[in-house]
Amino acid sequence: MRSNRARLLFVIGSLAALLSLRAVSNPANGRDPATRALSIFSDVFSLTRQNYVEPTDSKTLLNGAYDGMSDALDPFSYYVTAAERAAYRAQEASGAVGPGIVIARRGGFPYVVAPLPGSPAQKAGVHPGDLLDTVDGKPVRNASLWKVKGALEGPEGSHVEVILFRGGEEKRVSLSIPRARFTAPALSTRWEKDVAIVTVPFFARATTDGLKQAIEEANRRAVPRMVIDLRGAIGGEIPDAAPAVSLFAGKGLVARVVARKVSLPAIESSGERLWKGRTVVLTDDATGGAAEIFAAALHDRAEATTVGETTVGMAIVQRQVPTQSGGTLFMTVGRYLSPSGTPLGGKGLPPDERVIVFPGEPGARDAILERGLEVARGASPARRAA
Repeated sequence: MRSNRARLLFVIGSLAALLSLRAVSNPANGRDPATRALSIFSDVFSLTRQNYVEPTDSKTLLNGAYDGMSDALDPFSYYVTAAERAAYRAQEASGAVGPGIVIARRGGFPYVVAPLPGSPAQKAGVHPGDLLDTVDGKPVRNASLWKVKGALEGPEGSHVEVILFRGGEEKRVSLSIPRARFTAPALSTRWEKDVAIVTVPFFARATTDGLKQAIEEANRRAVPRMVIDLRGAIGGEIPDAAPAVSLFAGKGLVARVVARKVSLPAIESSGERLWKGRTVVLTDDATGGAAEIFAAALHDRAEATTVGETTVGMAIVQRQVPTQSGGTLFMTVGRYLSPSGTPLGGKGLPPDERVIVFPGEPGARDAILERGLEVARGASPARRAA
């Protein structure tokens, strides 16, 4: 009952916030859009307090509205109230360790964007798209994103108990995951006759050296085709993608940022091009951040063909913005664009060749890799999906 009531209050608050946002973007009759939005918000707030089936707390309603407004922005933005700011700062400074899960929120529900490569969460079997239901026995549905993150974190060496809902398999999954520090696996290369298959799980400074070695070996073997597997590649620093792009595209633009308030320089590659063979890049819905930048730059500047699924859309710039009330809004203030101008932040990179993957099929063939090898060997790819 309590959970249902909290959900209803979140929805009511979110509706007020969303209606206000809509009013701002669609002014009518020449009225000041901000004034009209505040009027709508006030109406919804007042009617809810007067007519809802149970007495409502004004503070709870307003916090739900703030939370709903950040939820409406994108899956990675969140709001910390003034009353919770001390707890938020303490969490940030605690040095607690998590299980290695990238989380986001949509419609009030926290979900797994992806487990980090090599993390305890990945080893325990956490999947991209899993919905988080409880953490250590406590429901986290409708909880703020920072609170969910805090619940997952704890002393190094301890375990976190999570209950997930896995949509593709329609089942409830209970996992006990260690909280531990970890190192992402290194880049690896295998050879499929006339194709080099290079798996890049994570972008770091050493990634460029690993790619360079793979290219040199492919050239030595006279292998003319390369498939770069970026599925599940998430995390890392976006600038670390630039020197890796150089190996395939040479000097030039890698990505630029569009923003309203912040000014960030474009990312440029400065090294010499070493690979001139055919390139195919594999992506999925867990390819995020630096990997998206890399894939888009190779597509635009090295004539690489992308195969798989649309990427996460995590090529973004986020900042903590203090509010006049004493709270903090952690929000997206910039989005990266590919060299040709394709928006990556928020939308993700759509593949040239979309491959539909059905989850929950044990032992199923790797359809994305199979199609990637076909394209690398000369099959004509479909046009990029819209």
